[in-house]
Amino acid sequence: MRGLCVHTVCGYVPSRDRVESDGMVALFWGALRTGRRRSGRVVTQAVNGSSTEGRRRRRPTPRSVEHDKQGVGQDERPAVRRFKEGYGIVPQTLAQDLDIRLKHVVRLIKYNATGVEIACAKLTDDSEVDDADVSTIRADVCLCTLPLGVLKHSLTGDSPKFEPALPDWKAQAIRRLGFGNLNKVVLCFDRVFWDQTGNLFGHTNESTLSRGEMFLFWSIYDAPVLIALIAGQSADMVEKMADDIIIKRCMAVLTSIFGNTVPPEPTEAMVTRWRSDPFARGSYSYVATEATGDDYDILAAPVVPTGQDLPRLFFAGEHTLRNYPATVHGALLSGLREAGRIGDQYFGCPYSPIALEEA
Repeated sequence: MRGLCVHTVCGYVPSRDRVESDGMVALFWGALRTGRRRSGRVVTQAVNGSSTEGRRRRRPTPRSVEHDKQGVGQDERPAVRRFKEGYGIVPQTLAQDLDIRLKHVVRLIKYNATGVEIACAKLTDDSEVDDADVSTIRADVCLCTLPLGVLKHSLTGDSPKFEPALPDWKAQAIRRLGFGNLNKVVLCFDRVFWDQTGNLFGHTNESTLSRGEMFLFWSIYDAPVLIALIAGQSADMVEKMADDIIIKRCMAVLTSIFGNTVPPEPTEAMVTRWRSDPFARGSYSYVATEATGDDYDILAAPVVPTGQDLPRLFFAGEHTLRNYPATVHGALLSGLREAGRIGDQYFGCPYSPIALEEA
């Protein structure tokens, strides 16, 4: 029985408390084995560090998915599905029975005809990268799901670096495609003071320069929580401000809409800064002025080492799926696509579309 070791390098989104989260970059490690599809034994390490051994089995359906049986009348919200324990239950469920290396910051990805080597530096408890503590993980192939913003920075000499460097056709597509920024301000209150018959309401700023600042507010069902959206240039500008200033601006906008019914301040608040996050460098991809939809396909194409027929470096993420970019389901579908591509390339007939060859 021949084994295929697949390492997935990805950006890790921290939990609610970013300082006390287990790590900001994780290395996902899965093992694929040949033979009869339902007979292979798998040894994995769970997130909590314990080892499990057993037959392959289907992942359980999350019990935390609650069906909201609301009506669909003219004045009622449509029926929806929501996660009772938050969106975090999605990656937690998908990560079951996988060996996940937390606090591992990828510094170098080497690929050649024999496989890949991934050099990782440890992340200290103070969220500092310790380049003196480096470990190397070897595998047959690497699936890279790093955000587009991180890939853009890697082209400027920042880590992670690729050795050899990514081919020009891949690098040019990374440069052409845009990577925008969308920040959110989560505001928790002790009571609801807005109209809950709708899921959202908007706000128009007087200045064009600030048109993306708190332009939209989301209402989180029956909970007294609002999420303010900040986009465009405003999203980059607010990342340089302190949290209290941003929160005061949000409250000023709400007061201008709802008047004296607005409390002086929220009971709790949280502000995102995706552009400043070195493991994200932004939020979503978009088609920039010099880019086309074809660039999504180019970013999805695997890289074949020189003189070889089989690729060693694969790519997934929302920026690799032209049909559903900038979405969670797009990122998930791209992962399923690459799982099929890797399996077909090494165990069966070639997957279509085939890898682009370097000119």
